[in-house]
Amino acid sequence: MSKEIRHIQRKWIRILFLLVPLCLVVLFGCTHEEDYVGIYACKHEYGAETITLYPDHSFLQIYADSNGLDSNEGRWRVESDFLVLDGWVLFKAPIQSEDMKSRLSEGKKKFVFTHIVDNCIIIEEDLPEFNPCKK
Repeated sequence: MSKEIRHIQRKWIRILFLLVPLCLVVLFGCTHEEDYVGIYACKHEYGAETITLYPDHSFLQIYADSNGLDSNEGRWRVESDFLVLDGWVLFKAPIQSEDMKSRLSEGKKKFVFTHIVDNCIIIEEDLPEFNPCKK
């Protein structure tokens, strides 16, 4: 076998060693939007919250506390690695000071850019009880 043919073979082997792992990441490493669909729930000292992400990219948020039930609807989408909740409401701020309620826009609709980690929507990184997890 000539030197040139061996050089071409080695080059193709290197390319394959690079392409195969990349293809595996693309095929299996990315989350598909249908993986987000489902019911997520959490309970904390102020109440309980359920967020249902529907296949049509709408969501229903239900909050229950000692005062009763409250609900909210919005839209969701995936942008890069982010789950975007358009119209999400923070029903209860994790820290109940007037300043914190105001800064976190308690009770107002807003855009939320978040991640899903271990099947939980990360709302409050430092307070995991406020992060609804998939049932």
